[in-house]
Amino acid sequence: MKFVIVGAGALGSIVAAHLARAGSPVALVARGRRADHIEAHGVRLTGLADFTAQVPVIRPGEREIDADVAILCVKTYDTEAALAPLRFTGRPVALSLQNGVLKNEELARHFGADRVLGAAASVSGELLADGSTSFTMNQRLPVGEPSGPRSARAEEVAGTLKGAGIAAEAVDNIATVEWTKYSGFVPLFAAALLTRQETWRNLSDPQGSVAIAQLVRETVALATASGVAVEDQGGFPVASIAAAPAKQAAATIRGFGEGMRKRAPQHRVSALQDLLRGGRLEVDAILGHAVRLGGRLGVPVPTIETCHRFCAVLDRITQE
Repeated sequence: MKFVIVGAGALGSIVAAHLARAGSPVALVARGRRADHIEAHGVRLTGLADFTAQVPVIRPGEREIDADVAILCVKTYDTEAALAPLRFTGRPVALSLQNGVLKNEELARHFGADRVLGAAASVSGELLADGSTSFTMNQRLPVGEPSGPRSARAEEVAGTLKGAGIAAEAVDNIATVEWTKYSGFVPLFAAALLTRQETWRNLSDPQGSVAIAQLVRETVALATASGVAVEDQGGFPVASIAAAPAKQAAATIRGFGEGMRKRAPQHRVSALQDLLRGGRLEVDAILGHAVRLGGRLGVPVPTIETCHRFCAVLDRITQE
């Protein structure tokens, strides 16, 4: 099974390096100085894994790509620019490790809906100034068919990644997994950008917990209207929060925040790291998509809409 990883940031580097170390055929699509650095020095990981892997680099558009599996690891706002110049010898299976639930629609436009697998990555790291990647989380990477039933190709992709050291698994409810993650990510994303505080502070605050509960409810309402049931996964019980009375939901969130204060007091959502660095933000794919989807489905999302407007201001300012 031949892999191509599109995007040589932290996550793409982590996946490519592990596959290369395990002996799987893999190439990394990169450009500019990042491509030059990888060709000269390889992909260097520290943290949860400490090794350097030599990974072939493909610059966008330089040649046709021979791959069975394409894994998209760029920021959501770079999706079109990353995929448009790529040409493949065949029709690879494609999956995206990006945030949000818009990603599979975009993959379908480029690869065909029948070639898309769903995925939700709780795997992360940070690209450092010296070109190395700090590998900080390897919790879970579910892979599955958007239509639901587990398939041989999902098993093969997940099995290859797991064998390489990534915590991947094939599942039969990937839409639920993706929407459950999204329902927790929307409120944490918005809160982080608007307060610029560590995650636990937003969760533990009396006012913050009320706002986060409302954002969860609105996002879960979108999932329900889309025909997807969310679950209590990964410690943040979005299904229970959405179903609970307002005071109980806020109390649950504050309790989760206290747990985060003890476990990870320095944790910051990646979007906040982007904001503090002056980088572009994934506001449109995370909040803008929810607003548009609410309009199409007739689901009111007033809290998400307000957060989207303010976060869009921040995004424009960072790009000035």
